Amino acid sequence: MTDDQLMEKFNKMEQEIVIPYLKKIFNKVDSACCLYQMIEQGEDIYTYLINGECVITLEISRVDNSIINGGIITVEEYAKMKKGKQYNHYLKELLKLSQRNDFQI
Repeated sequence: MTDDQLMEKFNKMEQEIVIPYLKKIFNKVDSACCLYQMIEQGEDIYTYLINGECVITLEISRVDNSIINGGIITVEEYAKMKKGKQYNHYLKELLKLSQRNDFQI
């Protein structure tokens, strides 16, 4: 598959599976940004920044598209987890990312 085909496949999965699920979990979803993806044997693991406020980890089965919620933490907790004491700059980057037009729903 080409990069364009992979991106098209990801965008379709996101619109048909991830976004509807997120709208069920959160009262309001204005923006959703995929921060991380890891491919496992039977599922893919995604980490999403939601509304610039919290981060959710999802395991999505490649067999039946079922979703397991791996937990929700605040964006500040996520930044601290990733960068330790030097998290402030990363937190600013995450908040700026959440405001990009291409992540608005």
